[in-house]
Amino acid sequence: MKKIISFTSLILSIISISSCYYDNLAEMTPSTGVIGGSCDTSGTMSYTSNIVPILQSNCGTSNSCHGSGNTSGYDLSTYAGVNAVVQNSKLISSITWSGTTPPMPQNGSKMSDCSITKIQKWVNAGAPNN
Repeated sequence: MKKIISFTSLILSIISISSCYYDNLAEMTPSTGVIGGSCDTSGTMSYTSNIVPILQSNCGTSNSCHGSGNTSGYDLSTYAGVNAVVQNSKLISSITWSGTTPPMPQNGSKMSDCSITKIQKWVNAGAPNN
């Protein structure tokens, strides 16, 4: 009987200890895509303030990739050019690496989740020229 009580106590102790969990704030609130973190996707996304800087840093709008006079056929240095790839659904497909268009940036790392979320939010709002 004493062995059964000792064994039960041991099992309950192990279960009790293993059920403890240390909440890590960084894991619970990652900085990408979280309001108040380093990626704020609240409010209206502005083409000028939010989208242009993302395109400039990821899409080669100031060089031969997707700037004016490029060889790709997609000029992302102007609103008209960006709106054209929004309307044909190639912008979201290429930045999310969905497989229906070549993944962009070509030969580079996928855009951050934050940048993708901002662009998707802007597109979902009708891709306004704001």
